[in-house]
This record gives sequence, C-alpha cells and structure tokens, in this order.
Amino acid sequence: MDDGSSEMEGIGEAENEVNGMTLNESSTSEKVEVVVAGKDRPALVHKLAMCAVKAGGTVIDLQQTIVEQMLNLAMIVELDPTKPESNRFYRDILVCGKNSGVHVEFNIKSEPERPIHSGVKSKYAVTVLSAESIDISTLKDLTLLLSSRNVRVETIKKLSQGSMRCLELGIKTEQALSRGDLRKLREDLYSFGMNRYIDIAMQAENLTRRSRRLVVMDMDSTLIQQEVIDELAKHAGVSDQVKEITERAMGGHLDFNQSLSQRAALLKGTPAATFDKVIDNLVYTEGASYLCKSLKKLGYRLAVISGGFTAVTEHVRKVLGKCLKLPSFRQVPETA
Repeated sequence: MDDGSSEMEGIGEAENEVNGMTLNESSTSEKVEVVVAGKDRPALVHKLAMCAVKAGGTVIDLQQTIVEQMLNLAMIVELDPTKPESNRFYRDILVCGKNSGVHVEFNIKSEPERPIHSGVKSKYAVTVLSAESIDISTLKDLTLLLSSRNVRVETIKKLSQGSMRCLELGIKTEQALSRGDLRKLREDLYSFGMNRYIDIAMQAENLTRRSRRLVVMDMDSTLIQQEVIDELAKHAGVSDQVKEITERAMGGHLDFNQSLSQRAALLKGTPAATFDKVIDNLVYTEGASYLCKSLKKLGYRLAVISGGFTAVTEHVRKVLGKCLKLPSFRQVPETA
C-alpha cells in the first residue's frame, strides 16, 4: 500500500507557495484555473482531477495539448471556500505537480458569471489550408488581423500530418457578431488568404458544423493536379488557343460559361479515345485518396463535381471510392 511518503515530499515548499495567495472568501464559490506545463506523465490528468474531487471541487473545463511528449494543460475547478476540505486543494495540486516534475500555476477567476447562452454565437472555427507549410510569419499576421477585429484566438490545432499545411484556429469574440460584422470579417480573411495563396474558411462553432455528412469536392486542380480541358487541348493540338482563352477569362474579359464554350468548341472533332490518354496520365493530388477513404470510414458521403468531362469524372469517382455522381458540365458522345 502507498504510505503517502511520496505525497508528503515537499509539502513544506508547497505550503509556502500557497500562503502567499489571496483567496476570495466573500463568494460562495470560486473558480480556479490550474495551468500545468512539463513532460507528460502517465495518469497525470487523473491525479490532478482527484485533487479537485478530494477538496470538494468540480472540474468544469479542461483542455490538454501534447507536442513531442511535452504537456500543456489548463483545468478550471470550481471550489466552495466554505468547505473545510477546500483548503487542501492548492497544496495537493502543488505536491502532485512537484512529484510529477511539472510546473504548476494558479489563476483565481474573478470575473462575474456569464449566462450560458452568451457565448454560443461568438465562437468560430477558422480553417487554414496551404499547399506548403504555413510559416510562422503568416500565422502571426493572421492572429494580428483577428486581434485587430477584437477576436481572440483560443486554440490552434494542426490538422495535417507532417508539416503545418492545415491548421484550425478556435476563435471567440466578446459579443455575438452582427451579420454585417461577420461578412466583413469573412471578407478580410478571404483577402488575407488570396494575398498569401492560402485558403481560409470560417464557420460558426456549433452542432451544425459537427453534424455535416456530405463533402463535395471539385476535381480539376483539386483532386487531380491538372485541368482536363487543358490536357485534351494538348492532344488536340490547340493548347495555345485554349490557354489564351483561359487567360482572358482569368483577366475578367470573359465569364466562365463563355470561356468554357469557346474552349470546348476548339476540341470539336477530337476522338473520344483521347480521354483514355488523359486518364492514363492523371496526377492525383497528394493525400486525395487517403482523405476520401478516411471521410468514408467516418460516415461521410462524398461527391465529385467538375466543369470538365464526364468520362474523366467517372474514372476519378471510381478511383477515389465510388463517390456520389453529380452532373458535369460537358458530356461527350462516343462518336465524337
């Protein structure tokens, strides 16, 4: 049996640290934030939570991050100072931290209680996606942009494997955003992403975000690295003409439908067998297959859309796991 000797080790030092703290005795309850940093230890969270239980407290919030076996933990505990056992909380936490070799800090919450519903509309998830690793300067500029809009970044989580190509920021505003403010913030984030060649999406952090079960993805230059119509143009010998039309469209001189019709007209008479050559040389985006398989395992339904041609879209659908069939813009008869 444990004789408690290890727990008693260093109690004198722990008590000295606690003695310097001022407790809020005028309130029937107080909220204490416990911040822990150091090398992760087995069952450390359980040990810390048990300190709260033994002191008659309740853990009301908990967040933990482990990076390369280094732990960062924040735990908010509600205590009743009128209970005699609450006096042991600080000492027990400090002793647990000392014996586990981690650094512990306390922050007594003094702000007034907020209604439970007050923050529901003020929490959002900002997803940042880049072809390359997102550098620290970009992340710094993004957080500064959010801060200038009175938005606080509460969490930053890496969603991608390996390099930081995909991050999710948990953000919060002090007050619910109006539709105009929300639209302006989204526009600012869109412009920020465009200037740095990254994609940024902002969603309300609610049940709707978590319960979505349909993922619709573009095919050209997304699931595959090419534009199908450009690949067909190479085989048809009209690559330069198609490229010129594309550039005019990108410059705003043609709308999408006009540019697509003009490019497709240049391909008239191209043998349908050309699609086989294009299919044989498709380059799939790194991680596309893994993403689709993972989403299907999680119960999502997938759909692929394309402004390209049905034959290629059908092939990509099958390769990536029988995604839902949605109409493409162009279908080519077998005799074309």
